[in-house]
Amino acid sequence: MIRAVIFDWAGTTIDYGNQAPAMTIKKTLKQFGIEVTFAELRQEVGLEPLTQIKTLMGREDIQKRWYIMHPDISLEEGISQIYKWFNRNVMEVLPQIAKVKAGMPTLISYLRTQGIRFATTTQYTKEMLDQILPLASEQGFDPFINITAEDLNRTDCLDSDMISQAMRKLRIRNPRTVIKVGDPPKDILEGKDAGVVTIGMIEGSSLIGMSQQEFSILPFVRRNSMKNQVAAELEKAGADYVVENAKDLLRLIKELDSENVVS
Repeated sequence: MIRAVIFDWAGTTIDYGNQAPAMTIKKTLKQFGIEVTFAELRQEVGLEPLTQIKTLMGREDIQKRWYIMHPDISLEEGISQIYKWFNRNVMEVLPQIAKVKAGMPTLISYLRTQGIRFATTTQYTKEMLDQILPLASEQGFDPFINITAEDLNRTDCLDSDMISQAMRKLRIRNPRTVIKVGDPPKDILEGKDAGVVTIGMIEGSSLIGMSQQEFSILPFVRRNSMKNQVAAELEKAGADYVVENAKDLLRLIKELDSENVVS
């Protein structure tokens, strides 16, 4: 039987396309006099914010823009300053993207009815999570447990460590009774490392990096191609299952629980 589901946040349960990092980097660079497009930012989709900033600043065209605006500030110092302001600005952006994805409230209602507990693991800091939790709760997504790296007194821990911590707090020993749901391959890899059942979600994935509106206006063939690419990446990472959206996830969880596939 299934005893718990552990969700990722951005791109999986809220923030369709994981827009917060791109929105914040764009806003921050503008403060430094550098305009970048979302198309430019999507070239580094799926990277952690600091890595994305370093990658952007490593591009020749961005470096030229930087030195035109800031000839006396080295690239290394520039990256440090940009990341510092990123962490400030993201607090203003988070409330804008804290919309729970379609189908999640219905899924959560089912989990509650069945007595299946649900938790989250996240790379958000506790301060960031405090911004999001009240807004998500109003929309029907209110996890029993939320684990961040800070809860383990470490900044370099993997989600597998956080998954294990969530299981301890939920008092669950058998990892095969736990499902980890995420949208990027790293969630799958870390779920497998923790020994839990892994499910990858396609719709709104960080790997696509587009808002729901942007994605919806693409030609069908292009949308289908992108979804197939995401599915392939999740399968390559070793996902036990891949679903398109929360509705399909609910259907799969019902099947797994009723058929006792997870044991």
